[in-house]
Amino acid sequence: MIKKRLFGTLPDGQKITEYTLVNALGMQIDILDLGGIIRRWLVPSNDDKQSHIDIVLGFDSLDGYIADEAYLGAIVGRYANRIAKGQFSLNNHTYQVDVNQGGNCLHGGRDGFNGRVWHAQTIDSESEPTLVLSLVSDDGDQGFPGTLHVSVTYTLSATGLKITYRGKSDQDTVFNPTQHSYFNLAGHSSGSIENHQVQILAGTYTPTDQHAIPSGEIADVTDTPFDLRTLTTLKGPLQSNHAQIKLGNGFDHNWCLDSYQPNMTQPALVAKAFEPESGRTLTVHTTMAGMQLYTANYIGPEPIGKGGTEYQGKHAYCFETQCYPDSPNHAQFPSATLKANEDYYSVTEYKLSL
Repeated sequence: MIKKRLFGTLPDGQKITEYTLVNALGMQIDILDLGGIIRRWLVPSNDDKQSHIDIVLGFDSLDGYIADEAYLGAIVGRYANRIAKGQFSLNNHTYQVDVNQGGNCLHGGRDGFNGRVWHAQTIDSESEPTLVLSLVSDDGDQGFPGTLHVSVTYTLSATGLKITYRGKSDQDTVFNPTQHSYFNLAGHSSGSIENHQVQILAGTYTPTDQHAIPSGEIADVTDTPFDLRTLTTLKGPLQSNHAQIKLGNGFDHNWCLDSYQPNMTQPALVAKAFEPESGRTLTVHTTMAGMQLYTANYIGPEPIGKGGTEYQGKHAYCFETQCYPDSPNHAQFPSATLKANEDYYSVTEYKLSL
């Protein structure tokens, strides 16, 4: 089932619509056409199946999203994560894209996909309600080459949410979209996630400098806080004295996923989160090469979150499936280049066990 309602009006007069997808098990996801934002993700409560727990951070009004600088729930792009100094070379031409954080380009620049109003199409279905969002990013948008046609499809199944990304450019370009939901499986307002457990199926990661730009090294996780190959309670790693943890004030790093193969079409299991009190488990499946685990190190307390909640650092985690950060500047990383007139395709699934 799909419902829609007016969520608010932007200062320029554009109307923002919220689409509600509901599956047969009572799971509900509310998505805005602004930024493709996942505003609420409601799952049946263990205590009372008629009541629900909201497992993603967000805001009650449009004003919160206008003020937000943490990309809560949004689709980000053209290039998720960071490009050093906003510069990269492609076909012997150096491009300068928008710089919006610490002298670097983050999540596509100041006017990235998270702030765009997407065209929405619904496919109503009792078993798999689907929302298709699309936009055109013109040649030179935020400095990126090529006119890029993008679509992001949200499909709510009995097990969770499947996100399918497609794109095509009329010139060679770089393209790296992702979804930036902040999860707290105990509920968005339940506070610290340090007692939650996380697993990432990756034997290596990409260390960074103080601005979260990769050094180019692909480092072994063994005997470091980044070894999450088995379910690990987050408190220990987050309180580690490891230099990388101190630089990021927690996890804000990319893992090089063991399952990745070029041109994958079927998503593989890459990560898991478990909340001990509720017993909820979230698994992440993707075709992408990397995944950024971000433990919400710098969010809050404003804008005020849903239900008057003051979100704080370490109150949620993001699983951002992606190309490696700054890939256009590191030939040893899997390529983020999208060739002219070739089809971009990737899939990420977030599956829930309640």
